[in-house]
Amino acid sequence: MKRVASIELLRFVSSLMVIIWHYQQFFLPFNPFSEKEILTNNRLNQPFYDYLNLFYNYGNKGVDFFFIISGFVFAFVYLSNKNKTNSKTFFVNRFARLYPLHFLTLIIVFFLQFYSNENFNTYIIHFLNDSYHFILNLLFVSGWGFEKGLSFNGPIWSVSIEIIIYFIFFIIILSSQNNQFFKSVFLVIFFLTLRKLLDFQFISLINAKLLNCGLLFFEGVLVYYLSKKIRNNTTFFLFGLAMFSLSLTGNFKIYLFLPSVIIIFLSFERFINKKLNNFFCFLGNLTYGTYLWHVPLQILIVIIMKKQEINFSSIELETFFLLYLTFLFIISVVSYYFFEKKMRVLIRSKFSN
Repeated sequence: MKRVASIELLRFVSSLMVIIWHYQQFFLPFNPFSEKEILTNNRLNQPFYDYLNLFYNYGNKGVDFFFIISGFVFAFVYLSNKNKTNSKTFFVNRFARLYPLHFLTLIIVFFLQFYSNENFNTYIIHFLNDSYHFILNLLFVSGWGFEKGLSFNGPIWSVSIEIIIYFIFFIIILSSQNNQFFKSVFLVIFFLTLRKLLDFQFISLINAKLLNCGLLFFEGVLVYYLSKKIRNNTTFFLFGLAMFSLSLTGNFKIYLFLPSVIIIFLSFERFINKKLNNFFCFLGNLTYGTYLWHVPLQILIVIIMKKQEINFSSIELETFFLLYLTFLFIISVVSYYFFEKKMRVLIRSKFSN
């Protein structure tokens, strides 16, 4: 399957944003054994802060990039294919891609949290690790509004929410090839309207995270249509640059900023040679792994440090930071090639038979 290398790079950068943002989880209140609280006056003590302060302070926006990137990628894969995709193929592919690693990391976090609670009388990072939240995670609905907060492998909430949007994409956009563009425009307006009503407190029962995900996902779909409409690369780049500038004028406009960044990245696609293409796609392959493995790794590191009585001030060292990222990327590479990829092939082949 053809992939867009510039988007694979952006997806990896988005994952890196979240990972660096979550470095704060080595501190209080996430790490109960640390003596320093990251949410007060300790952000400057995070490694390489002068260079990574944007990621440390705004890395949570990487999740928003995931949402809009997903919309573009789904449109690129499915809407450019004139052959109709049936529901079985669509949802089996999604299950094979997402659930195996989610299940594996959920079980690992379960045992790590059990060990921590038994030995130290406390959980680490996420503290709602009861049977109710385990079932929510097991059913992949931990972000649907039934939860009381983050639990177990917390970052999976965003993937959980995307599943709802996948259903909407298939039912409204993919199940019929008629008026797909106009239906995508309608969905952007629909989610934006509900989001604005939520801001003005006219409605309060709708999950704000779901509305945000839906809006950004279908903005990504519209970016795909825009990339097919504006064939001139220079014009496409200037259009993205104009959107980018407008998003920073006055109040920050994230729903203009995010699509503008994707457009700018896409503008450089034609300049990416084969070696860079392969490298960016390799990085893109690691995205899901780094996203789901970083919390289990953090919990494991904290347990080891506590067990071995290692001073937690070491988390402020640049060497510690680099070693942590190195281990994370090694785990993600092994996970992709020896687990994720194999499980994907196994599940797809089994269900296709």
